[in-house]
Amino acid sequence: MNNVQKQHFVPQCYLKKFANKDTLFVLDKIEKSIYQSHVKNVAQQRYFNDFPDSFLPEELKDKTKYQFMENELAKVELRFGDFLKQIINCLEKIEENNLFDSLGVLDEEAKKKFSVFLALQLVRTTTPKGQIKEIFQSLDDLKKRMDRALFNNKIDIKKVSFTCPKPSSNSIYFDDLLKVGIEEDSIAQHLFYISNILDQGSDSEISKRLSSHIWLFGINSTSIPLWTSDNPIVIKQHEDFGTGLASHGVQVVYPISSKHLLIMFESNFWNKLNSYDGMSILLSKEDVKSYNKLQANQCYRQTYSSEKNFELLLT
Repeated sequence: MNNVQKQHFVPQCYLKKFANKDTLFVLDKIEKSIYQSHVKNVAQQRYFNDFPDSFLPEELKDKTKYQFMENELAKVELRFGDFLKQIINCLEKIEENNLFDSLGVLDEEAKKKFSVFLALQLVRTTTPKGQIKEIFQSLDDLKKRMDRALFNNKIDIKKVSFTCPKPSSNSIYFDDLLKVGIEEDSIAQHLFYISNILDQGSDSEISKRLSSHIWLFGINSTSIPLWTSDNPIVIKQHEDFGTGLASHGVQVVYPISSKHLLIMFESNFWNKLNSYDGMSILLSKEDVKSYNKLQANQCYRQTYSSEKNFELLLT
């Protein structure tokens, strides 16, 4: 098996739905530049899904075996690509034959299956990886402050008697969390998180929350292509009710091609849409512009389009 260096956190089979001959336009908010790129060169980092050597048993420490997460994700992406193609084919049939009111896209069982792919996309990007690293950094800072306080007050922690219950078998200590170092520990924890989502499938909390929403598919027949990004699942907040996946009135938005979009509406606030669950609607130009701006605002670093049309952010 080949050693994979460029490892995507957004699948190439998905990115191709926003490209022309596998090439798309990139808006990079860090470099403040716009340029063209092949899909193989975006939404990826070198060895992004590789476990650090220090977390692997000896038998896995070679150039191919330690890429078992990357290999597992590649298998999942094959199934995801087929599922995505079926959804897009259905939406094209609906638009071509004007079947908006009579033909649904996904039933409840299909929603549950597709929610697994969405949950995986949510946890595998650089955004949660960075958040996990921040947590480990905070824990390390706290431990150092505690150590300094004990040293400055000349306290031997081993001789201190605490009137507290005996620790349970589930107790977690600093040394359990910070085994090697902030960088390697956070990488490993992120991969463990991805692994849990893979193992739990439709039973993961994220999958269940997403599938419980009301799903509407948007069809874009305008001249403006839908955009995506290196953080493709975005949140449209309702008033001040928060940006969680299940926040009151929230919309969870996922473009699936330059012509198609999935909008997941929190079911309590949007209960009037219940009868439209799994159906599709036409998007207006203003809808497309609004959802594109969400991608640009909530990306980690890059936004992607099939056209060089990022000036629409100013309109």
